[in-house]
This record gives sequence, structure tokens and C-alpha cells, in this order.
Amino acid sequence: MTLSNLRINIDRLVKSIEELAEIGAIDGGGVCRMALSDEDRRGRDLVVGWMRKLGLDVTIDQLGNVIGIRAGLESGKPVMTGSHIDTVASGGRYDGNLGV
Repeated sequence: MTLSNLRINIDRLVKSIEELAEIGAIDGGGVCRMALSDEDRRGRDLVVGWMRKLGLDVTIDQLGNVIGIRAGLESGKPVMTGSHIDTVASGGRYDGNLGV
């Protein structure tokens, strides 16, 4: 895959965001997945499952950070990105999962 043929499946992206937003959903459309809570763990488990399904090598460190590595096909420099799965007490459905 190269940048010239990289495509985002919008339907799958929206479905995934909605599925994650169901974990810790609160009245009014918000989400509460406080760090280290059961909801946070369930959210991490969901994302880890997605990452493994995509073939990433996934590890979780002692603090609960999820690290996914996909080996490149070329010898160029790696690309890294990050975000978070937990939310503030009454975050919106996009809190964390769209941040980089």
C-alpha cells in the first residue's frame, strides 16, 4: 500500500466510532470511559481486537497503553501516531478516538 492508493472506508470508520461510543455511553449522547475503569478496559479490549484483526502485533504495557506495530514493506522511516481510548467524565462520542 502506498499513499497514492490509501483509502478510508467511511462506513467502517463511522461504524467503529459508534461501536466504541456504546461503551460507557451516558444520557445525552456523551461517553464516560474514565482511565482504568471497567469501561476503559472494555474499550481497550475492543480496539485491541480490531488491531489484531488487521494483523498488527499488539502489546499492552504495565500502564495499560496499547501499542500496535505493523511492519513496513519498505526500508524507509517509520510512521507513528497516537491517541487515547479513555474519556473525560462526560466526553463526547469523539473524545479520544479521533485525537492524534
